[in-house]
Amino acid sequence: MGSKMLLYCAAFLCILIIFNGGVVASPLTLEELASKIGNHHMLRNVTPALLKNVHKPEIYEEYLARDCRAAFRRGRRESGLYVIRPKHSPLLVVYCDMEYDGGGWTVLHRNDVNQKLLWSSTWKDYKNGFGDLATDHWLGNDNIHHLTKHNAYSVRFLIVDSEGEMKHADYHSFKVDSEGAGYALRLGNYSGDAGDALTTVGESGVHDNMRFSTHDQDNDRRTNTNCALDNAGGWWYDNCYSALLNSGSHIRWRGLCTDIRKCKSAAILIRPNGQNCNLPSRF
Repeated sequence: MGSKMLLYCAAFLCILIIFNGGVVASPLTLEELASKIGNHHMLRNVTPALLKNVHKPEIYEEYLARDCRAAFRRGRRESGLYVIRPKHSPLLVVYCDMEYDGGGWTVLHRNDVNQKLLWSSTWKDYKNGFGDLATDHWLGNDNIHHLTKHNAYSVRFLIVDSEGEMKHADYHSFKVDSEGAGYALRLGNYSGDAGDALTTVGESGVHDNMRFSTHDQDNDRRTNTNCALDNAGGWWYDNCYSALLNSGSHIRWRGLCTDIRKCKSAAILIRPNGQNCNLPSRF
């Protein structure tokens, strides 16, 4: 009996070493975990103990889910704030929607026009993220880049129209480039019922493949003005927009949200598109 137990222990130790590149995993306390969260500035009135997947006294960083879909596959079914561990990235707290349309959605952005979040923020703010992760926020271009760099994602732009009806625009692939590439937006094929306002060319150009712009860093293609400054919000502008979700005064989506038909809220959600695999994780 004793020899069998030793064999089991040895086997478990080998698994730990393999999954951690030869380093034996060591647990973190909640306080140590909190110190490693890269976007802790976006937590309002939330302590680490209130996060959905870190209720244990000791947490193994190596086994945290890489995104909300990975957490969902491990049995997590409650929507809320989770700590995730994207590859080659600091730990992040994100809002996971575990109930809507199959669950496992990682939320990158939410904007309810009644909340009046200040969207006319700087390049640095859009880089690092701002707002309240539990309500209106922008997760941060750096964080979105790290999330989408090492895994293949689809994206859903979710919009509540003037009548309170929920519409969506899906793109089969979604990626945001590095800061050096201006956090350029890369989208795949469209499907949905909101209309394609991002990859089809209109009077204001096209958003797909455009660099991100803010009032203090103008990367749009309009020559006589700064689209982000004029519209009080950072976005992937061209000349200037057929869609704009980052504005405190209005949400725009060509054919759906206008000055007359004012949309009420919007969100951006991602999950793996099945082109590669998420390895299972413990938490």
